[in-house]
Amino acid sequence: MELKLEYDPSRIIPVPYEQRTLDGHTDWAHRTAVDFVQAAELHADVTARIEDALTTLAGEADDDRRVALVVGMDGAVVAPLIIAASLRELPRQEQADFLWSNTAILPATPRLTETDGFGVGFSATLAQREHGYDFATRRWIFFGEGMTVCAMLGPVVPYGMAFVEPFAESLLVASSLEGFVPKQDRTRVDELVSAVVRPGDDWQL
Repeated sequence: MELKLEYDPSRIIPVPYEQRTLDGHTDWAHRTAVDFVQAAELHADVTARIEDALTTLAGEADDDRRVALVVGMDGAVVAPLIIAASLRELPRQEQADFLWSNTAILPATPRLTETDGFGVGFSATLAQREHGYDFATRRWIFFGEGMTVCAMLGPVVPYGMAFVEPFAESLLVASSLEGFVPKQDRTRVDELVSAVVRPGDDWQL
């Protein structure tokens, strides 16, 4: 599947999807982290953090899914970004399973994202708690004719989402998928926005 990613190389590290051994993953992650920190002129102390994250992500990408590491301005916050494409229109239950989580501890924050290649998509930012740990994720879904594109940023520490999501969203805005034709009917996107009412949104001001 020809998913073309456009991104800022000083903020995004794409994970190649070639098959590697475990040792190969480790070697690639080390070299890539060192080169990235030098090129982005980050403090050397963040190299280990980036290397560890890349090692974890190295085996996640495949032909139908692209994986990247998003690095905040000073390298203190890093978060995985996973983009998956489906050659079918996901039914509503699968959309809901992707967008929401029963580990959410606050109502989702809904947003719309206008992109060049995927049209207008819906996104939900979730604050979650699992096994005593709090973290945040942001999930996007884009509706095409006979196709669906989904993306998830995180998990990342809750305060860290603000440092990485602008770069992830910029990547999605500029990227494209061969053969993807955005749906012109925004009914489903509007339904998803309406389904999320946060405390205070419906107050009469």
